[in-house]
This record gives sequence, C-alpha cells and structure tokens, in this order.
Amino acid sequence: MSVSDSDSEKIMHYSNIESSPDIFIGNLGLLGFQRFMPNPALRPWVQCYWVMQTRLSAEGFVETLYPDGGTNLNFYFAPGEEVSLSFYTEQTVKKMHLRGQQDCLGIRFHPGGVFQLLGLSMPDWIGGEFSSRDLDFHPLQELRKRLGDLQDTQQRLHLIDEWLLGRSPKISAQPGLLQQVLPKLIYKRESIDSVCEQLALNRRKLERKFYQEVGLSPDQIKQLVRIKLARKLINDHPGLSLVEVAQCAGFYDQAHFIRQFKKLTGLTPGQYRQKKLSQKYNPH
Repeated sequence: MSVSDSDSEKIMHYSNIESSPDIFIGNLGLLGFQRFMPNPALRPWVQCYWVMQTRLSAEGFVETLYPDGGTNLNFYFAPGEEVSLSFYTEQTVKKMHLRGQQDCLGIRFHPGGVFQLLGLSMPDWIGGEFSSRDLDFHPLQELRKRLGDLQDTQQRLHLIDEWLLGRSPKISAQPGLLQQVLPKLIYKRESIDSVCEQLALNRRKLERKFYQEVGLSPDQIKQLVRIKLARKLINDHPGLSLVEVAQCAGFYDQAHFIRQFKKLTGLTPGQYRQKKLSQKYNPH
C-alpha cells in the first residue's frame, strides 16, 4: 500500500490518538452507560470504572462485546438482594442481552491489571465468566458486601477506588515489565524481538510472563488491541478509508488486516463500518 504525503500526515494524526480506555466502542449512552476514571495511581492497571443505571423494555437491547485483552469485574445491584458479582475474562465476540431494570458497576482492567492488583494467575481464569461462588477470595467478598450498603454511585466508586489503592501495597503492585512492553508493541509498533533486545530479555521469558499475568501471548495482545484501535477509528472517523484505518492501526498489509479483523470480530472491516453507520442513523 502506498500513500501520498498528505495521506501520511493524516495517518500520523490518527495514529497519535490516546490509548483509548473505552471498553464498549458504540452507543451505550442510550443505556444510561457512564465511564469514570480511577485514581491516577491505579491507571497502569485499571482502564476505567463504568456504571449503567436504566430501565429497559421487556424485549431489551442487544450489544456486541469485542475482546481487547482486558478483563471486567462486575457488580449487580437489586433492591432487597445481596450484590452479585461476576468476573468476565472472555476474549471472543459475545452478544450482551440486557432487559428490565439495570443497576450495575464494573471495573475494567488493562491486560495484567487483575494479576497485579488481585494476585490472580490468569491462566486459571482467562476465557470465561465466573460468579461470586467461583471467586473464593475473602477481600473481594468483603468489598461486595460493603457495596451492598451504598446507594449512591459516587460513594460506590470511592469505595472501589480506596479498596484497590489499599490492595496495591499489600501485593507490592507497581508498574512493571508489561507496562513497559505493551506500549512499545502496540503504539510504537515495535517487534517483539526488538523489544526483547532493547530490554535485554529472553523472548521465552517474556512470553511466560505475559501468559502468567495476562493469560495471552504478546502476539495475541498486540492483535487484539490493534483491532480495537481499528474499530475505534471506524466508529469515530467514518470518513477514513479502510486502507488508512489499517495503516493507523499498525497493519501494512490490507489482506492481513481484513483477515485479522474478521477473525476477531466475525465481520470484515467494511461490514463492521456498515453496521456502525446503521446503528448511528437508526439507534432504535
């Protein structure tokens, strides 16, 4: 693929967008969805907190969730009932069907964040959805009970912020190897071998560390996040050509971009763009 000088400038502009903390790239504002940023000290591990409070019709609403290597810890509130909890680590496309009263709050972790803040070894958890009964982790169960005493969203978020900040010194969480490596792989587009050489690391050792902390290989994470960036570009900048989207997301072979995009989303980039345009102009 070749581009003109003006196209190159445009690509550089879009390539410089921040590493997005969004978890759902789409129209969830319709569902009363809000995103909140965590305490700055937690941002190496936590993408955001999200809250959804709304009442939907009996037929409900279906939203597609796409994988990006991150994980979600979700709390569900219902009057007169204990707070329920789920730990979502799926890395495949999933349909989320929501109906009726919704009052839920989630912590969206960056890849490796759950390992660093909760001490969970990710090979045991990656690729599933787990309930309160599966998470036999006393501090987390205590947090769940304390959240049940709070009605106000800001109070709930403050409690979670304080709880996570309290966890970090107990397990000596600090930005480490993954926080150094991920931006190089994803946003600076360096090869794994080049990163290993810069950091004087054995590639096999790096891959083992990724597997323990993320449950995925560096290559898998790189592809997931690049496709996420491509989805965000398609959603936010519909005027970009798909060739430009591919280049901005770090793909220099259009056929490879299309294959990876379809593999991870079930749609070609063109089909995905058409779907998003349809949702934009026909939100109901």
